[in-house]
Amino acid sequence: MSLPRFFNLLAGFARCRRGNIAVIFALALMPVTLLAGGSVDLSTAMNARSRLAQALDAAALAVGVNSSVSDADALAIATGFINANYPEREMGTITSVTVTLDPVTDSVTVRGAAEVRTTMLALAGIPSITVHWESVAQRARQRIELAMVLDNTGSMSGSKITALRSAASLLSEILFEGADEPGDVRIGLVPFAATVNVGTGFARNWWLDPNATSPIHAQWAGGDQSTEVCTGNGRKRTCTTTTIHPNHWDLFDNLRSTPWGGCVEARAIPMDIDDTTPVLSRPETLFTPYFAPDEPDLSGYANNYLSDGLLSGVVGSVLNRLHNLLKYDDGRPSMNGPNAACTVTPITPLTTSRSRIDTAVSAMAASGNTNIANGIGWGVRVLSPQMPFDEGVGYDDRTVLKAMVILTDGENVLSGASNDFMSRYEAYGYISDNRLGVRTSNGNLLGAALDARTAAACAYAKAQGIRVYTITFQVSSSSTRNMMQACATNSSLYFDSPSSSALRDAFEMIAGDLSNLRLSR
Repeated sequence: MSLPRFFNLLAGFARCRRGNIAVIFALALMPVTLLAGGSVDLSTAMNARSRLAQALDAAALAVGVNSSVSDADALAIATGFINANYPEREMGTITSVTVTLDPVTDSVTVRGAAEVRTTMLALAGIPSITVHWESVAQRARQRIELAMVLDNTGSMSGSKITALRSAASLLSEILFEGADEPGDVRIGLVPFAATVNVGTGFARNWWLDPNATSPIHAQWAGGDQSTEVCTGNGRKRTCTTTTIHPNHWDLFDNLRSTPWGGCVEARAIPMDIDDTTPVLSRPETLFTPYFAPDEPDLSGYANNYLSDGLLSGVVGSVLNRLHNLLKYDDGRPSMNGPNAACTVTPITPLTTSRSRIDTAVSAMAASGNTNIANGIGWGVRVLSPQMPFDEGVGYDDRTVLKAMVILTDGENVLSGASNDFMSRYEAYGYISDNRLGVRTSNGNLLGAALDARTAAACAYAKAQGIRVYTITFQVSSSSTRNMMQACATNSSLYFDSPSSSALRDAFEMIAGDLSNLRLSR
């Protein structure tokens, strides 16, 4: 190509305008792309800041639960919670964490920063964005009354009752050690199984119906009985008729070496689950000492611990055998006896003594069937200002938080029986006497009836302003889990614990909530 022709082609290229738009667009695209990409980087940074805030809030609460902790331990606790709640691989890298403990204001301040790597902004010379957050947890100045209503049934035996003792002791430790004043925290304990034990120290107390005036007292005995005692012969023969009013206290007294075990029966519905005050002038409000009667010397009756008294002429029907009260005179029970379903340790009323609660927790043992409703009813009575346990302050005292922790490891169970009584004798007596509102020997229907009373007990507790926490421990039944979740004051206060470590975590989280820490900033 000649040199003149080359210069002509170059001049023509210079005069051409067909590619200008593309060049201008390409030049303008760079800042637009950086702006769009930068907004994505900024959005990621804001998400990281939100997650950092959540992590620091959790850390502040975790440190705040531990009232007496060193600066180093506080930092370790906070760092552990932040690492657990802030996913560095997704959000960025934690660059700093500081914890400040203020003993004057009783507050915990946790500050943190995280560096988030950028993508598009890096092209503009901004390789990262650092986000900051600060959380302050302030312990509220409020007193606590807590009832621990804990399943002590047979299915809790072995490692499960051991885990429960440990978790309950942890809750006691956190709350008592975190109290500002010795009287700020009071805890009560209600172990439950088929019945609840109020303690033998209340024997023949006025509210335990010493004169058997309650309409359900010894209902199984069929009412008053008349006996005729004759002496002499011929014209000198005289006979005296004596009326015996069935009384559980008298029957215990008549038996040899068999004192009352401390358990009580459920009052008639609806007072079975509420804290209606017992009043002598209203016999139906009194409580009945638990007494499982001797069952007939016949096949199919499990709690047979005395002779039916055939030598006294008691023969024939099942009810005649059951109603014979003379057989208790100087009787010596074999096997389970009148305390058959009385398997739990006594209630511990509200107390400021940590050692008393810990001792009672350590003494818990596992035996018997599950009656959650009965346990909740006594939990309410422990918190109530009314008798029989009147240690609780009035419900209108807004300086006190009343709370209840309810734990079960299984479904409600009432053992049906294919005999005249339809069931074993437990808190509601015999099912044949219709004290639970159903008459059936079907175990599923009996469990459903107890479920209904459990729901009623939960509703009653919440209506009194009691903050209800519920825990299921290794429970496979979805219906029971649903029932216990509905029982809680709200769903966030229900904890399903599939393992011992999860159970301990649940009690620790409840302790944190009960410490009533609030985020102030």
